[in-house]
Amino acid sequence: MRYLFVYVFLLGACVSVSLSADLSYRRGHCDISIFSVIQEMLRKEVKVLLNPRLRNLGSQRIHYDLYTPYNPNQRQILRTGDIRALRNSNFNPNWPVRFSIHGWAGKSTSCSNAAIKDAYFSRGKFNVILVDWSDIALDISYPRISQQFSEIAAQIAKFIRFLQKETNVEMNNIYLIGHSAGSHISGLTGKLLKPQKLGAIIALDPAGLAQLGLSADFRLAPNDATYVESIHTDTSHLGNPSVQLSQASFFPNWGQGQPHCPNATAAEFDFACDHFAALYYFAESIRKPNLFGAIECLNASSLNQYYNCTCSSGTDECHAEVYMSGEPAVPKTGFFYLSTKRNLPYGLENVVRIRKVQPPNFLESSYISPQLLGGLYQSTRRLL
Repeated sequence: MRYLFVYVFLLGACVSVSLSADLSYRRGHCDISIFSVIQEMLRKEVKVLLNPRLRNLGSQRIHYDLYTPYNPNQRQILRTGDIRALRNSNFNPNWPVRFSIHGWAGKSTSCSNAAIKDAYFSRGKFNVILVDWSDIALDISYPRISQQFSEIAAQIAKFIRFLQKETNVEMNNIYLIGHSAGSHISGLTGKLLKPQKLGAIIALDPAGLAQLGLSADFRLAPNDATYVESIHTDTSHLGNPSVQLSQASFFPNWGQGQPHCPNATAAEFDFACDHFAALYYFAESIRKPNLFGAIECLNASSLNQYYNCTCSSGTDECHAEVYMSGEPAVPKTGFFYLSTKRNLPYGLENVVRIRKVQPPNFLESSYISPQLLGGLYQSTRRLL
């Protein structure tokens, strides 16, 4: 009886969250609040407690939301093997294909996905596909979902091969953009597509919760696509500080304490503002490819010894040597530092200012302790 009461209480709390089918980046329109995410996680947990078989069905419910210039805000849902849906859609194999893969607790209808999608359409004609694996991602246990990354990647790779077979789209015309856990899913997908290679993988603050100690076979790696770039904005908590994930590693503001945080966009979770910053920096770089100028550091240790990454002029302000992200991707190799502004637009274009490293976002530090992250990491290692 006691357990029945708990079930009823949770079911009562877990009311469904309505989301508009019209997805565009407007504050207050595509927001996903922490409260709504907790509701959905609890609702899913209750369903699984009542029917444990549901735990293993998530990968079967991955879907792909297609947006094009002809349907910029109304998604067309595609699924692997559904030829009719693909042929009736606005997919055009002559346009570049850009996949966006969300992370833990994410959905395809997030504001960050909308911002990236809208940024692409500001530049021209693209097929933007927002991968939705929320049936798995909305799980209270990160170690548990980490065990499913390989299966999620296998499903995405299968969909890409289906797309290629039915439309003759070229593999080098396909980019994967992954946030957090989505970065590692992107890498695993790239591995499965070999010997063919994706045009690029852009990893937006790749997750570090359970991937810090994994070998290249089980996480994002530099050779998972023709070009792999990573943007690190939260190396202290949710992100991954490793420079072994990509060919080019960018560390805005040393990878923590982003100037506009907390409340980066009034759209994502305040307590993880640094972690989400990479998404909005990337979206801005699509609109203006030379917005985020950066300088190269001599080696990886320079990013651990902040004062060693300096301007050649000997001052605290120098001219950009390369630019972060942009569209199309411009291959680079190395470790790079850049600075950003407190207000939009965040990029400083050709200017790079050497700043003192700032502490992580206060709200983030309050919610996420090193002890919590250590526990998550150890739990996942035991599962592996």
